[in-house]
Amino acid sequence: MTIDASILFPSDAPPKQMPDWAVAQRTAAEQRLTGTHDKPDAAAAAMFPSERKADASPLAGDRADDAAAVLFKDDAARKDVDFERVVGGELDQATMDAMKSGDNERADALKAATAALSEDFRTAGTDPASIEEAFQIVRQSADGFSPPTPEEIEEGFAAGMSELSASGVTEADLGVARQFISDLERLSPGVVASLESHGAGNDPRLVRAAIAEAKRRGYR
Repeated sequence: MTIDASILFPSDAPPKQMPDWAVAQRTAAEQRLTGTHDKPDAAAAAMFPSERKADASPLAGDRADDAAAVLFKDDAARKDVDFERVVGGELDQATMDAMKSGDNERADALKAATAALSEDFRTAGTDPASIEEAFQIVRQSADGFSPPTPEEIEEGFAAGMSELSASGVTEADLGVARQFISDLERLSPGVVASLESHGAGNDPRLVRAAIAEAKRRGYR
């Protein structure tokens, strides 16, 4: 039985064969992940130039440039960062374990996940240190423990929500974090299940990290 009692990772994995609406959701997710969800559609602008001119103010381009500068202000410093190494350093062992056990489908999925997440973090200018910190939290949740029982998941959810509420985290904050994680899941299906297997989705530290990254990317 699936227990849906996680602050960050609700059970909402998309179907394997994506219908049109799921493709549209993925596209929207990719735009939110890269912080381009509020930018005008180039194709629509070409088809309806007069409407775009009416909507845009003389400084719209400047504001877009400013927003991009804020969002990707550290890109120059990170252009040489090997994000695949950062992500792969955490997922490679799981990939190798899957290959050793003969689960080639899972191994292939993890390889694809490494590539997809690496490209997402690179494009969004995510601080490598924050990626490593998030993986460390997940790793600490898994180290030395067997998968949690349904009762332990429920207890973790209640304790996590209590701590977050007491520290001033709002439902709106949780909403942007959940949307961010949901978008990552659409971009790279199955990764959330791998990270969630030991209850990390209820860890207040990981929730706060997801909130911070979501807001940095422009989620609201």
